[in-house]
Amino acid sequence: MIFYKILLIFSIGLIASCAAMDLTPATEVAYEGELIGNEDFTYPSAGKVLEMCLTAKTCMGLSQTDYPLPKIRGLRGGNAVECGVNEDGTPKLKEGCYSADGFITVPEGGDLDVISHECVHHWLMQSTGDPDPLHSSKFFLTCAGGLSLTEDAE
Repeated sequence: MIFYKILLIFSIGLIASCAAMDLTPATEVAYEGELIGNEDFTYPSAGKVLEMCLTAKTCMGLSQTDYPLPKIRGLRGGNAVECGVNEDGTPKLKEGCYSADGFITVPEGGDLDVISHECVHHWLMQSTGDPDPLHSSKFFLTCAGGLSLTEDAE
């Protein structure tokens, strides 16, 4: 009986730890420009961001000389960015998004796997003309650090 109580408590704790965190919009532009970033925009390594995007490109079978790199827009003040509008008119908050103007928008300090995911959108847009907002491409699973979202990206 005690074993089942402990198991129940552990299960509740595990479920609670996996609950979605509240997303708050980042609105202050910290950096906008080349993908490699600068010292004013905090990521573990600007070189790592570039490496992840180029790794996704290579994984997708695209040559290093094909297509320009995306640009990045880094925002401060929250843990999410506005990526379009929900059906009820409220802003759609996500951990990152790609826009047809070639920008990846992410909150400062966000998960680097989001960069890989958004780079897949960019490389698809560059190579096919469709960023695949419904995430039907296999490349989201195979080339984006395992991060595959089911919602639209725009």
